[in-house]
Amino acid sequence: MPFLRLIFEPPCVNIHVMNTHFGPTPRHFFALLLNFVLMAAACLATAAEDTLPHGPLTRLEFEMDKAVAAGSFSDKHGELGDAAAGSDRYDVLRYDLDLKIFPDTRLIEGSVHMVFSSGEADLTDFVFDLRHTLTVDRIDHLSGPLLFTHDTDSVSVVLPVPLAKGVLDSIVVHYSGPPTPPVVNRGLMFKTHRRLPDGPLDDTSPIIANMSQPGYSQSWWPCKDKPGDKFLVSMKLTVPDTLTGVSNGTLLGVTVPEPGWKTFSWRENYPIAAYLVSVAISDYVLLEENCLTAGLGSVVPLKNWVFLADVNDAIIEFAPLCEMMDFCESKFGAYPFLGEKYGHAEFIWPGAMEHQTVTSIGHASLDGLGNHDWLIVHELAHQWFGDSLTTDQWAEIWLNEGFATYSEALWFEQTVDRNAYFTYMANHRNELEWKREGPVYDPVPVFPGRVIYDKGAWILHMLRGRMGDTEFFGLVKEWATGGGRRDSTVTTQDLIDLATDWTGETQDAFFRPYLDETILPQISFDYEIGLGIAGDNTRLTATLRQNQWPLFDNVFPLVITTTTGTTTRRIPLNTSSTSIELDFLTPITSVTLDPEHWVLWNEFTPAPEPQGLTRIYPNPSRGGYVIFGYKLTVPAHVQVRVMDSMGHQVFHHDLGTVNPVSGGNEYTWNVKTVGGARVPSGIYWATMEISGQRHVSKFSVVR
Repeated sequence: MPFLRLIFEPPCVNIHVMNTHFGPTPRHFFALLLNFVLMAAACLATAAEDTLPHGPLTRLEFEMDKAVAAGSFSDKHGELGDAAAGSDRYDVLRYDLDLKIFPDTRLIEGSVHMVFSSGEADLTDFVFDLRHTLTVDRIDHLSGPLLFTHDTDSVSVVLPVPLAKGVLDSIVVHYSGPPTPPVVNRGLMFKTHRRLPDGPLDDTSPIIANMSQPGYSQSWWPCKDKPGDKFLVSMKLTVPDTLTGVSNGTLLGVTVPEPGWKTFSWRENYPIAAYLVSVAISDYVLLEENCLTAGLGSVVPLKNWVFLADVNDAIIEFAPLCEMMDFCESKFGAYPFLGEKYGHAEFIWPGAMEHQTVTSIGHASLDGLGNHDWLIVHELAHQWFGDSLTTDQWAEIWLNEGFATYSEALWFEQTVDRNAYFTYMANHRNELEWKREGPVYDPVPVFPGRVIYDKGAWILHMLRGRMGDTEFFGLVKEWATGGGRRDSTVTTQDLIDLATDWTGETQDAFFRPYLDETILPQISFDYEIGLGIAGDNTRLTATLRQNQWPLFDNVFPLVITTTTGTTTRRIPLNTSSTSIELDFLTPITSVTLDPEHWVLWNEFTPAPEPQGLTRIYPNPSRGGYVIFGYKLTVPAHVQVRVMDSMGHQVFHHDLGTVNPVSGGNEYTWNVKTVGGARVPSGIYWATMEISGQRHVSKFSVVR
């Protein structure tokens, strides 16, 4: 989902305290007050920093705050992917949504049939997510209406009888109201076409579409709003008969329930996560073709619903879509949703969203310039990475965005050349932005931020360089298609374990520092060329050192050119330093470390010694002399002053302009006043003024 950095929502937009039905205990009230104060302070700190999209909270701190309140603090933060506490007590198997959308009044009414199984013994009640702006009219069960409580954004339901673990049950939630977007450009959005007075189209018809990632599905339909619980879904969209309703999977049919309305019935036959359930409604024009992929021979219907004004531009932008499908199948295996469509539904948004089988694509990307192939292939790759393989928790989101972003680089390598691949990776290296946003693993909030996209892609690029093309692309295809992962959920450790299997050695030490740290390896590289067994300049002695903590585990390509050719040696570095000695048959002419930039690292630059007073010796002085050592980086005006313990100046000497001396400058004082009198025993302060900057240090005189 690119362009998220353009839609920054501060993490402290709203702070709510829940109106609990039973009233908080004093302990809970204190916890609420403490949380409110801490969150308010965090908001002020964030406002002061002004540039930190991930804010001051870590995921652990956030979860601890929620745990302290223990059910008395249920305000949810969508950018954190926050969902109802306790919803892991059951598993959702399917949802059947039957929705009627009223564009003019921006209201929704409908029902959601939820089939679930108990995840524990004696499940007596459970909770799901639904925003407080919507009204639960009733909840039906085979036994009759159920008791429920709708507090803020959570609905708690009491079951008629306890359920044993694994037992299936179902409810139907009837609800209605305004699905008010929780923040700008999130949730179910009601917009209209822009009036175009100078063009052929003068259309202000509705555009209704959702953007639910990470935790905004609950703002328009009742669900368990977590990525790790996947389900089957059907969707009936009843809309005004001038509009088309688009959703996931296969269109089963269109009916007319009453004059002026149409119902579009969709069914997704593959498991899906809540944030990937899609609604897109407008007066669309459908562009379609059948794609027969060249490699695997898959037949995928390509269907693109676009605005009338953008038809010609969309034809240009979607022209390479079948080629992209073939490309993705060659790298990642068969299209994960065979038997169903792939395509796009246009909406008003600054980026795109990888809704399963029907990506929502922003209108600005269909401009007819033909330069949005990176975006289209990114969202297509998400069908494998994010939609078929879905992250178990939002902490793992880099698995979605890293693979999709890396697919962009692979596309340019395929369609342009290898240099375009390396250029792409270089252009997506922004260390200052990454450091500001925090670690790749478990960002808080989940979005915005480019670190999960770009540094995530770099981790995969490095893994490719570490493993080599044959093994790497074998791993990627197995990751996407093997191990029972398709249509399921995955974790970072799953990928690390698979890489370990492919390489025959543990890969935790490679992955974890890049995922968990904001620093990069700081590498010193030294080498000597000398007399070898084949004569002068045929022996290479090279040393690599890491100058940071924690240590990283990398394999560095070392490219050596001799008078007869070029060779590459791979140098593992997983300790503080390593040295190698290599002999060649012909003289060595050049040595370069990682010239193609396969590894994320920086050349170590020792911090310069600060300018100023560095030491005083002997200390204490026996009265003969005292030497003031000081450091200059450039020629500077220097003055020396000595003050006694009462603050009186006992000595002053203006040295004028002094040039830096290798190893440091020194000034020797004879421990006498300017008038020549010996200073008595005591404590003194030396002040070195260097170009107006004062540097002070204490010493003593003992006579």
